[in-house]
Amino acid sequence: MTTKLKGLKELGNTSDPLRTVSYQVRTKMSDYEDDNTDVQSLTVEEEYELWNSNVPVMYEFVSETKLTWPSLTIQWLPSDGQSPEQSLIFGTHTAGEEVNYLKVATINLPAGIAGLDQGDEEDEANDHSSFAIANKFPHIEEVIRARYMPANSNIIATINGKGTISIFDRTLEESKAQVSTLAFHKENGYGLAFNPHISGELLSGSDDTTVALWDIEAAKKPKSILTSHDDIVNDVKWHEFESNVFGTVSEDKTLQVHDKRVRLEPVKKLPTASPFNTLSFSKHSRNLLAAAGVDSQIYLYDMRDMSSPLHVMSGHQDSVTTVEFSPHTDGIICSSGSDRRAIIWDLTQIGAEQSQDDADDGAPELMMMHAGHRSPVNEFSFNPQIPWLLASTEEDNVIQAWKVSMKLVNASPPAISDPSLLV
Repeated sequence: MTTKLKGLKELGNTSDPLRTVSYQVRTKMSDYEDDNTDVQSLTVEEEYELWNSNVPVMYEFVSETKLTWPSLTIQWLPSDGQSPEQSLIFGTHTAGEEVNYLKVATINLPAGIAGLDQGDEEDEANDHSSFAIANKFPHIEEVIRARYMPANSNIIATINGKGTISIFDRTLEESKAQVSTLAFHKENGYGLAFNPHISGELLSGSDDTTVALWDIEAAKKPKSILTSHDDIVNDVKWHEFESNVFGTVSEDKTLQVHDKRVRLEPVKKLPTASPFNTLSFSKHSRNLLAAAGVDSQIYLYDMRDMSSPLHVMSGHQDSVTTVEFSPHTDGIICSSGSDRRAIIWDLTQIGAEQSQDDADDGAPELMMMHAGHRSPVNEFSFNPQIPWLLASTEEDNVIQAWKVSMKLVNASPPAISDPSLLV
């Protein structure tokens, strides 16, 4: 079922360095009406307009900003969840035509989105957001990934197209903010992750097939180097409960789980039919792991027995670029892909009964499909303070911030308790 309602305004002159359109949604579910449009026959622009018309039913808030250059990476920064001002980091990919930058942006959200109740009249007067660049730090080569350090979110690590890692302190002057450079990798790197348990401990993975473990507070050489992959390393992630455990995925068609106390070989090595691009450990369930890649499927694994997946979720039509568990709600996971989609999944609905019409729309665990991008989605990020608020970046120079409608969240049927998943 789709809806037809007025939504976002057109961006206008896309040559502007930054141009943002946004609004806060105030609609009733009675605005939800049928539309028999055949989505399969639509052009990309027609699909966008159809999504735009459905925005008031699916979202509380949407902000879309056109950038001068595309960003391959995006991450919300920690902040006061009750404050309307939220910050995020992203980078530029200028293909050598201009200087690249690591950027910090602020978004002033409508008060209701940030959890502040100012009354209808005042809220109505402040129902638009603003997107502004707070800092930009010169960066050598394009920014492939950027991640803040959990122990101190003023410290940000990046990795570039040559595999060089840069460490920034965003409290310093822009010309002095790059405080160190970590050089080991010989090629491009997409894997970058700070240990959430140990300050300064950083993982990096590269096209040169290696994974490096760093202590950015102690040395400019890796603490250890892993060579258990035979091809490009696509992603690295730390376990959310175990400070010594991390996972890696590679073009060599393996998913590996490592314990940094065991230097030579992975403690678990899972062959896969096709390469995984991304993986994520659950922030709520100690044994739950998700991975996805070129075959467009999302695979869920129990780390106690990874011989076969617990469940496989289908919804994307092209390669999956990022998968991440919600930091707020157990059983909620998001994925993004080259099919221009970001999908939110509710694992508690796996196996729920469906009508034929609902089954035609997708699996019961497919909660929501964000179809606002017009080119492949490079990456997305959950806001760490505000539930259901995400940001996503696409190849066509656009960043979107969006919050899922609470009516949609609350409309979910009763949860199906499955101990094999939520453990």
